[in-house]
Amino acid sequence: MIPHIGHYIFHHKDFDDDLRKVQDHKATVLNFIKAMTREKTFRNLFYYRLGEYLSVFIRWMCPGDPTLHIWCPSIGKGAHFEHNYSTYLNAESIGENFYCLQLVTIGTGHGHHGETGRPIIGDNVKIMTGATVFGPIHIGNNVTIGANTVVFTDVPDGATVVGNPGRIIERAKI
Repeated sequence: MIPHIGHYIFHHKDFDDDLRKVQDHKATVLNFIKAMTREKTFRNLFYYRLGEYLSVFIRWMCPGDPTLHIWCPSIGKGAHFEHNYSTYLNAESIGENFYCLQLVTIGTGHGHHGETGRPIIGDNVKIMTGATVFGPIHIGNNVTIGANTVVFTDVPDGATVVGNPGRIIERAKI
């Protein structure tokens, strides 16, 4: 794990916000070691931030979760994946402080007018177990998507969405 620790030490600013979400909730080398040895999903995020081509040389030493697939051009700082087996993240972009549980699918789909695309997800979004979010839609900031919810339309800031199809049950006063 020496190459991993070296990358963390020299580029810690790229990983610190994610690291504060796991284990001791501190941006330290010790917490990095704990996260890398105990949380396979943190490893996936570490390799994502490191980059596909650079990470290929070290990921075999400390493999991530093979069922967590991250295909996003951009994920903001402070992401946290909890128990993320069988999860597929294929958004156009994901904002800061993203929280995601297991069995979530985010991906390409068709919109109301036949257009195809991927979701854009705002900051401080929580997606619970088994949710599906797809199509060229926008998920606002401070949104919670409930367990097993299916979302294929835009969701405004501050909303809580549940059901299939997803419906807004609460809106935060902004």
